[in-house]
Formats: sequence, structure tokens, C-alpha cells
Amino acid sequence: MDIRRLRLWESRNATVLSNDLIRVLLEDQGGMALELSAIAPQGGRLNAHLIPHYRGTGTSVFSDENADYWKNSPYLYQKGGSYFSFPNYGPAYESEQGTQEQSGLTASSYWMVERYGTDPEFGGVWLMSMVRNRKARWMVRKIDMLLPNQPVHYTAIFITNNAQDDLVANTTWNNELGSPFLESGCVLNASANLWATGSDTQFIGATSRLLPETQFEDWKKAPLKEGGTVDLTEVPPPIGKTDFITGVVPRTANLGWASVINPRQQMVYFSFFPGPAALEEDMLPINFNNFLFDYGGRSETPWAFYSGGMSQQYSLNCGSGTNHLYNGLKEAQSSDAILGAETTVTIHPGETKSLYYASAFAPYDNNRIGGNFYTVEQVVEGIVLKRTKSYAFIPADSTFHCLKLLCKRLLAGE
Repeated sequence: MDIRRLRLWESRNATVLSNDLIRVLLEDQGGMALELSAIAPQGGRLNAHLIPHYRGTGTSVFSDENADYWKNSPYLYQKGGSYFSFPNYGPAYESEQGTQEQSGLTASSYWMVERYGTDPEFGGVWLMSMVRNRKARWMVRKIDMLLPNQPVHYTAIFITNNAQDDLVANTTWNNELGSPFLESGCVLNASANLWATGSDTQFIGATSRLLPETQFEDWKKAPLKEGGTVDLTEVPPPIGKTDFITGVVPRTANLGWASVINPRQQMVYFSFFPGPAALEEDMLPINFNNFLFDYGGRSETPWAFYSGGMSQQYSLNCGSGTNHLYNGLKEAQSSDAILGAETTVTIHPGETKSLYYASAFAPYDNNRIGGNFYTVEQVVEGIVLKRTKSYAFIPADSTFHCLKLLCKRLLAGE
């Protein structure tokens, strides 16, 4: 187990957390998990997370003379890997509190590292950081943790509303995956069993293939604009299309999850979180699985080198959250719902609410799992992905017991 601070670029700092199985690199800018890497069965270390070709390395987009290339967006300038979107999940817009940043202030701002260290009870390493909006009077504290002998990056989020009015927000995790882990032939899975698409105007310069504003139960038969269906659980090569779908996590589920399997590399990326049936009193729900299939369908900068050019990005965002597709908060209300679940969360004045989320990245032994799995089971020492008589086992604390106790100790001293 190890944790240390380092400088990536001038004024761009990060923290590295590692155990014998994985390594996580967390940048202060945007709280971006730029790396979640593990040793592949063929040898060598493999990073599952996307590092976009356009990602800036300067102090900020506002000090970069090419800021127009990133559309003056701090989020696009520093985006990479896995990150948390709050309070907005969608395009930027102007509100009474000023600009609501694209994909949330938490993904656009600097996270101040408060403390980090090792945990004497569980033997893990942890990092505590914070971002606040002084005008809107809310604060988000994040605690990241690795445990010994587990290929899992655990995160706890605590959101405090210090204003006199209710805070209505989106709370969404993004897991952006890219090459060399993501490639054609990967297979997808998720806990959701009812899906929806949004409008054709959700994303700047995007060319889509799915029928807009529709619902479907089987994402192996998703309706296409031009008729027919497509199996969205199979990752194609670059096809010049970008689409977004959201699926509701079953209301009776104890565990919500999403997965990407690379059968050629025999590696699985598996994210999980407490399901609706496992929520405690102070916890916020994660109602949806989100998939952004960015298979080369963006013709605007920075995805393309010039406006109208070829997209240079081939990636997949397999996150989860409470959000209304990628529409953001501009039109959202506290009672807004799709697919039978709320698209926003409400935090009352003086309240602190929590979220727990984890991402695992690990090899598996049984190559039949490369054809996908049928069920997910929580057991005492981890998570089992089952395909009839075949299975893959991920050592994990699926109830977040250790992280909850660590957070209780750390926050007691605040």
C-alpha cells in the first residue's frame, strides 16, 4: 500500500494511491481519476481510463491562448478518466448563482487536498479533498480509498447545503474508458432493465444513430433512426456516431452496477454502488446507468481538430447517477422524473447527504466470461459475475463497510 503526492505539470498536482493490484492517479484539477490501472494477463500495466487527445496541461483554459479550441470550458480542458458531476450534468448555462459549468462545477474546479494517509484498522490508503461554491453556499467533500488485496477504487461523497433554500441538483459519476482497454469486441452489461434516449441536440456537433426520445427494454435491440435495431452491448469499431442512453436501476436492487469486459485481454471494468433498496437515511440515490457511446460522432473542436472535421475520439462513458439524460438542470424541477425515477436530488438547508461509488479493474481466469455474464451476486468477500456454471470473482467490499467506518472517523475530527 502506498500514497504520495506529485506534480504532473506546472501548477497541476495529483495524488497516487496504489496496492498490489491497482494504481489510481487523482488530479486536483476536477478531481479527475486519470488512471485506474492493473497488470494484464499478457503482462504490462493497462490503464482503463480515457485520456483525451485534447486534454490541456496548462494552469487553466482561461490562461491558454487557444481557449476557443476548448470552447472556453474548464471541464473540457482538464477532462479525463473518472470524475463526479455536481450540481449540473449537461451543457453549461446561466443561473441566478452565475454560470452552471458544463458537467458540473465539481468537474471544472480545483479540489483542495485536506488530508491523506493510511488507515490502521483496514490497512488501506485514503485521500480527503474538498470543493465549495461560496456564492451558492454548498460544499462537496470527497474521500477516496484503496484496500489491501482488492482491485477497487472506493469513493465517498458528502454534500453539505449551507444556504437557506433547498439545493436541487444532479449527482452523476462518469467513468470514461478508452484505448488500449476499450476496443471493438468489448461487451457491456448493467443493472438497468428499461432504457431511454434523448433528443438529437444534447451534444454539440454529434451525429447519432439511435431513434431519439424513445424507450426500450432490451438494449440488445435498440431502435435505429433508419429502422431496424442494434445490439448496444457489443462495442463496434469507430462508426462515426455518438449516442447517449440512460437506464433506470431497478427499485428493488441492493446493488447498482455497470461493466465493460474486454474478452481478448481478459479484463473487466466493473463499477458499483448501493442500490435503491440498500439506501440508508443520509444517503442520496443513484437512479440511472448512463452510457455515452462516443464512437467517432463529434465533428466540433476539441473532439475534432477543426470545426466540421473528423472526430479523433473513440471512447465510452459508462457512468451512473441521478440525472435527466444529458439535459442538465436548466429545465429541471425537484419533481422531475423519467422511467419511474427522480432525475434530481434535493438537499435541504443545513443537511449533509452522502454518496458511495466504486470502480474495479481486474483480470479474470475463465474465458467464458468474455461472452458476458447473466447475474451479479454479492458475497461476503466480494462480487461474483455468473454465466451459468462459469463465474468471475472480484474481491471487494460491496456494502462499503470499511469506507463508511473510515469516513465516520475522518469526519468526526472536522
